[in-house]
Amino acid sequence: MEKFSYSFFARIIYRYGNIIATFFLSIHFISSVYFITEKWYFVFPAAINGLIIYIINRYFIKTYRLFPFVIEADNEKMVCSDFFMSKKKVIIHYKNIDELKGGIFSGFPTRPIYLHDKSQNVTVGFYSHVGDFQKLSTKILRNIPEKLYNELLNKIKTDRGKIKRG
Repeated sequence: MEKFSYSFFARIIYRYGNIIATFFLSIHFISSVYFITEKWYFVFPAAINGLIIYIINRYFIKTYRLFPFVIEADNEKMVCSDFFMSKKKVIIHYKNIDELKGGIFSGFPTRPIYLHDKSQNVTVGFYSHVGDFQKLSTKILRNIPEKLYNELLNKIKTDRGKIKRG
C-alpha cells in the first residue's frame, strides 16, 4: 500500500481556510449592515458579502464530507481516511468505481477529481495537491474497469478537439 497525503500547508488551507475568510468577510458584512441605516446602498455590499460567505462555507462543508486527507492505495483498492473531524474509513475497490469526474476529466486540471463507488454509493474527492498526484491518478486509471477507462479516454479526446477548434 502506498500512502498519499497532503502537505502541512495544504491541510491547513483545506481544513481551516474558510474560518479566516469568513472572519474578515463577516467584519465587512456587519459594518455594511450597520451602515444600511445611514445610506441605503450599503445593502449591496452586505448582500454580496453574505453571498460570498455562504458560497465559501458551502464549498468547505462539501470538502469536509468528501475529501480524505490520507489515501492508501494498492492495485485492488483505496483506503481513504483522515476526513475532517471524523474517524470514518472508506474502502473503495477499483472494480466498483462507476464514475470519475472533475479535474482533467472536465477540462479543468486545477479542480478536484471525484470518484464514485457504486457498491457503497460513496463519493470521494481529492485535489491535485495530494502528494504524488500523478502516481495516484495513474494507479486509479490503471485499475478502474476497462469500460469506464475507455469512456474517459473518449471524453478527453473530444474535449481536446473542442478546445483546438474553439
